[in-house]
Amino acid sequence: MLTRSFQPESCGRVTGRPGRAGLARAGFTLVELLVVIAIIGILVSLLLPAVQAARATARRMQCANNLKQLGIGLQMFHDTTGTFPPGHLETGTNGPAYRHQVGWLTYLLPFVEETSVDSLVDLTRIGPSNDLPNPNGSVTNNPAFYAAGGVNISTFICPSDPTTRVDTVWAPTNYLGNQGPLCSCRGKSCTGVFGHDTWMRIRDITDGTSNTIAIGETLKGDLNVNTLQDNYFYRPAGGNAQDIDTCQGGTLNRSDRATVWLGGNPQNNMFSTNRSPNDRRFDCIAPHNGCVNFAARSAHVGGVNVGMCDGSVHFISDSIDVSVMQSLGTRNGGEIVRGF
Repeated sequence: MLTRSFQPESCGRVTGRPGRAGLARAGFTLVELLVVIAIIGILVSLLLPAVQAARATARRMQCANNLKQLGIGLQMFHDTTGTFPPGHLETGTNGPAYRHQVGWLTYLLPFVEETSVDSLVDLTRIGPSNDLPNPNGSVTNNPAFYAAGGVNISTFICPSDPTTRVDTVWAPTNYLGNQGPLCSCRGKSCTGVFGHDTWMRIRDITDGTSNTIAIGETLKGDLNVNTLQDNYFYRPAGGNAQDIDTCQGGTLNRSDRATVWLGGNPQNNMFSTNRSPNDRRFDCIAPHNGCVNFAARSAHVGGVNVGMCDGSVHFISDSIDVSVMQSLGTRNGGEIVRGF
């Protein structure tokens, strides 16, 4: 009888160990790794501009919020006193010791939640005298005001401005009051909202509070005339800052713009609306005719934030028509402005 040996079927299963050739290799090849690195680099290069743009937008929004707070402060000051504060207080009529005392931001301290700083300001210690306690007539020469004026106030600072505080005594600001397109330094004929010892009322703003700029941005000086940014030309007595083109032949010789929020000198508290924002011509100041001819300036891309007399905030483009900017700067010019 024929027989055969029984051998169990494997049913397709592998019963032995696979050899080395059957093992799957883990990880990336060099080519694959280089491709992944390249893709990551492309994604990062696309992401960084978006992150920077988002940060710039956030800083611009914070700046707008500061202007909103200042605008509310102006409204509250007006409700309390019946007027807006002056660009700067003047306690006399002749000579530097009688002029340029505290600026308009000083008056807003109680209305922007800075009562502790306001308590350090004693306005009785200024006046038309060269004698103590008011040496040289200005708060910037009076140690009695150092404690108040040296306080950094975040509401007064635009986070986009790259220039930090440089003065060891005084704290700066990025916000100036609108003196209008025309302003006489030795008189009270400014066509804007802020002037030299002028106390404007809302009823004086016949162009409408929503159509009239109250506050605009500026870039802080660095107290270094060897740098180009934020310097301006100071014309000697008798010069005319109103004609900005005649100032362009001068040499930049001042860099103290907006370096003292408390101080009363015009370069610390007022700007002109007779030019478009970030005008490429450099700024000018003269002690008589025209006083400060500072364009609104900012580190934002394409324009500046401004606060209107009704407390609203707008972004004004650098490309705005000059005549529209001038119209927005007058309080009673009779212009009709829409769509700015």
